[in-house]
Amino acid sequence: MQCYTELTPPTAVTHSLSLPFLSANSKNLVVAKASLLQIFTFKTTTVDLSIASAKDPKSEQDAPIIDHRFHDEDGLEASFLGVDSVLQRSELAQTTKLVLVAEYTLSGTVTSLVRVKIMGSKTGGEALLVGFKDAKLSLVEWDPERPGISTISIHFYEQDELQGSPWAPSLGNCVNYISVDPGSRCAALKFGARNLAILPFKQDEDVNMDDWDEELDGPRPASKVTQKATGENGQLETPYGSSFVLCLPTLDPSLIYPIHLAFLYEYREPTFGILSSTIAPSGALLQERKDHLSYMVFTLDLHQRASTPILSVTGLPYDLFAIVPLAPPVGGALLVGANELIHIDQAGKANGVGVNMFAKQCTSFSLLDQSDLEMRLEGCKIAQLSIENGEMLIILHSGDLAILSFRMDGRSVSGLSVRRVTADLGGTILTAAASCVSSLGQGTLFVGSEISDSHVLGWTRKSSQVSRRKSKLDTSTEVDETILDEEDLDDDDDDDLYGDGPAITLTAGHGTATNSKAGDYTFRIHDSMINIAPINEITFGKKASSASGDEELNSSTVTSDLQLVAAVGR
Repeated sequence: MQCYTELTPPTAVTHSLSLPFLSANSKNLVVAKASLLQIFTFKTTTVDLSIASAKDPKSEQDAPIIDHRFHDEDGLEASFLGVDSVLQRSELAQTTKLVLVAEYTLSGTVTSLVRVKIMGSKTGGEALLVGFKDAKLSLVEWDPERPGISTISIHFYEQDELQGSPWAPSLGNCVNYISVDPGSRCAALKFGARNLAILPFKQDEDVNMDDWDEELDGPRPASKVTQKATGENGQLETPYGSSFVLCLPTLDPSLIYPIHLAFLYEYREPTFGILSSTIAPSGALLQERKDHLSYMVFTLDLHQRASTPILSVTGLPYDLFAIVPLAPPVGGALLVGANELIHIDQAGKANGVGVNMFAKQCTSFSLLDQSDLEMRLEGCKIAQLSIENGEMLIILHSGDLAILSFRMDGRSVSGLSVRRVTADLGGTILTAAASCVSSLGQGTLFVGSEISDSHVLGWTRKSSQVSRRKSKLDTSTEVDETILDEEDLDDDDDDDLYGDGPAITLTAGHGTATNSKAGDYTFRIHDSMINIAPINEITFGKKASSASGDEELNSSTVTSDLQLVAAVGR
């Protein structure tokens, strides 16, 4: 029996993911709002920043919102784009907008979203693996014939034999999440207290035969071609294999209290890193339980359904709570704690930085002291800004922005440094914590939030030049990162002959907006998604009497004797 009605669909964004979902060449954003799944495409428009900066922020924020889901907050753009040097450089800028394609109400609360590249996709794009509470997985792809989403398979792990001991916590009370291999060879669902479900995905059998030359090596084997789409019995072959469950203590006896795990890049076999401890972390028992976490790396053998440990780093701070895998050229993994950031490469070499005064008190691990930043990393989200130099964007719980940089010595990381983004460069345009971050490409990120509006965040950056070109920077500091003149290209050849001069250290977070240095990131909001959560208090009441003009204006709207008023936000 239906005992309630939904006044408004969910608006708080809990998870997001960017992938080519509608087709092989499309760029889509999938957003999960508790039990609501939305699919978006991007629309790029050109806006005049000089006009946007001349508008009054208050009038823009008070203006009526035509679209009930999205609106363009030009007032926020104007709050830090009113800079003469920026407007002189370029009055036109590319802006990314979100366009809703479809939305679906799901029978369950979404806990994870990951992208998977499968065989035999109907659109040639990638599939979506959705995780729900109580250890359920759903593999979904886009069906262009319907059109709409189509469920490929459903996997659940609620069997009694997987529940563990009778006193073990229920699945609903445990943290369940999915991590997927970067090569889409398998996905891992951590569910329950210490269970890990592995779902392998079938790959092309000739994946290692890309360099096959039929003239030199002869025709490809027939089995490599005929068995791609059909199985041995002639029926359509599923893109996934049979899953299996591993108990984490069977991989290593020290995996008693797993904290987080994630698959890593640059490995020939599916390899994941896991952060765990033999005792429960406790901030109240630092004298007895200090630096007891360990980071271990395991390689999976999907055929033998076994794993092999290849790396172990012990003596890590107790407050680490997340693993962020890093793509080349940095590689390795970034361990995120409440007071520090630690990078561990493939050889087990560790480099860390403490970002507040409590880092020295909670750990004896060797960290670079940057306590003057006074940053709190609880609930922060980290996303990659630049693939070339590996710089990362840190979104703090307060909404403030910071940049994480890696100091490279060849292909090895020799140190980390963190710098805040000042308000004049857009470091405070986000007003609340982020629940998820997804890269949209071309200098844009989607930042979802459960307690404020979600935003499409864009950035621009000025190029850094070596000291021998400093005179060019003094005369023209408005050089775009992607634009190099022919004279600069000729100078690059001279640099190869005579070597580089001393590099200019350029950091964001210093100076004013009128003389921002090269290398600084400038952030602005491209688009927004309205959120009315969380609802703190609600009450019923009658509308106060209004003027006759207002009654005539609202005569076409729905009216009632009582109205519902809610206090929202945090």
